[in-house]
Amino acid sequence: MRSSLSRSTLRAALIASALCGTCLGGPAMAQDAAAAAAAPAAQTAAPSPDAMTNLIRLLVAKGTLTQADGDALLAQAQSEAAAARAAVPPPPPPVPEGAVRVARVPEAVRQQIRDEIRQDVMAQAASEGWVTKNQAAPDWTRKVRVFGDVRVRTQSELYARTNSDQIIDIGSLVERGPVDLSRLANYDFLNTRQDRINRLRMRVRLGFEAEVSKGVVAGIKLGTGDDNSPISENVSLGGGFAKRNFWLDAAYIKLQPKSWANLTFGRFETPFNNTELLYDNDLRFDGVAAKLTLGGKESAFSLTGGAFPIDFGNPAYPGNSTTKLDYPSKWLFAGELAWKGDVTDGLKLWGSVGYHSFQNVQGKLSDPCNMDLGNFCSTDGLVPLSLRKGNTVFTMRNHVANSTGIFPQVFGLKFGYDILDVNLGARIAVDDHVGARLSGNYIRNLGFKRGDICSGLFDSASAFLVEPYNNYGTDGNADRHVCTKTNPTSFVGGNTAWMANAGLGYDRVDKRGSWRVWAEYRYVQSDALLDAFTDSDFHLGGTNAKGYVLGGEYGVRDGLSIGARWLSSNEISGEAFAIDVLQVDLQARF
Repeated sequence: MRSSLSRSTLRAALIASALCGTCLGGPAMAQDAAAAAAAPAAQTAAPSPDAMTNLIRLLVAKGTLTQADGDALLAQAQSEAAAARAAVPPPPPPVPEGAVRVARVPEAVRQQIRDEIRQDVMAQAASEGWVTKNQAAPDWTRKVRVFGDVRVRTQSELYARTNSDQIIDIGSLVERGPVDLSRLANYDFLNTRQDRINRLRMRVRLGFEAEVSKGVVAGIKLGTGDDNSPISENVSLGGGFAKRNFWLDAAYIKLQPKSWANLTFGRFETPFNNTELLYDNDLRFDGVAAKLTLGGKESAFSLTGGAFPIDFGNPAYPGNSTTKLDYPSKWLFAGELAWKGDVTDGLKLWGSVGYHSFQNVQGKLSDPCNMDLGNFCSTDGLVPLSLRKGNTVFTMRNHVANSTGIFPQVFGLKFGYDILDVNLGARIAVDDHVGARLSGNYIRNLGFKRGDICSGLFDSASAFLVEPYNNYGTDGNADRHVCTKTNPTSFVGGNTAWMANAGLGYDRVDKRGSWRVWAEYRYVQSDALLDAFTDSDFHLGGTNAKGYVLGGEYGVRDGLSIGARWLSSNEISGEAFAIDVLQVDLQARF
């Protein structure tokens, strides 16, 4: 046997020889092994801890290998053993008490894990219709946000049987245009006694907002509605299954040149911290608004201002005359100073003071007006838009006798509207999600002047109506201004409104199990604010009402909630007019 034999061959031979001496050398080898075994112990090298070394020595002693071949094999075995020991990493340091040792995962195993995860994710993407590598979505889709909500409501309207049935629907008369008030058939009256039970209504809104570039956002929002009323997006169900209209609810461009400065152009939601006592939640503002913010998340001041056109008028009015009327456009100019902050851990406070000045909305008595020259008068352009009920109005046309004997009238607002709006609120955290809230709102119309109540009276024999046209009584209350030029009347309107609200629950009901409840009281005098823009649900819109609201909402699933409100209101002054409204809503948000 030569030392050039492969290690595997030698290993097999050595093991076989050690286990069965007769298999390698027959009887002669067995005799040599017996002789070697009988040799004195002093001539035998000390045993090695390595089994291979002991085996080679035994084969040399038995004569199976020559001494030279044995030495060569021993040298080879020792060299390979040293190389193997060098390849083994040193043992890790002892693990400190309480520590956890994480074994190193070989790179091949990690790659295998990555491949398996990738395969699982791609398989799920294919089954669920995800976008794959070869079907990458366009870049613009990552900059567009789609949002909206669908609300289905059942609404019941309950009227007191003691209500007056002689309350004129002035809003309807204004919308119809000049009306001959000498004929009773031309009057419209509000429903005041006939209950309306379980009227089904729906509201649908769909919005798109896109990040055009850094600091530039554009948005479009569509909404339903029975008409283009500024304060309601509800649409009545029924009507022979007729299709429903979608209106342009909002369209805007938002600019943020600095982190503390924002500009908004177009048509958008209220930029102010007002409640629905002043502006209905569905009201949108046309125009431009700017907001400056100073501070951080814990405490910040903000200054907001805006200019909002209300009506530019018909440029061709009157259509049946070559002489066109010139009257100023109606505008709203508004500003607000607000603050919010964390006073202590779990206590948040906020407050704001706003001033909302409506320009050219107050009516004026016209110049003497002759219907023989056409059905128009000099101040017709001051007729209010979207009038509801509650604001004090008067007849603006100063008619003179004419050949027709007909004197069609239009209405104008008796007072100006420069509104002071003060809001205060606090939230105390009950736990990580639930908070208790208390807020209040105070409103005062600084454009209200009691000296204007009887202004503009005229003595023409054809002018049979007295001023004011509404909000008067005869009880002689000393606080009420008496118009003495014509029939004695006592004015019963006012210019103040306030609301107190208390609530408990989540700030937003958009997750399963979230909830909130609240209660509030409202008091809104006739001319505290414009009845065209206030909440359309309380007292079914308008002013001159007081009462309370109870409500609650619960998240049935993520994005799906059910809620209910009970709104109970009575008139503050004038003819009896009590209304209770029950609303039950199912709403989905996305």
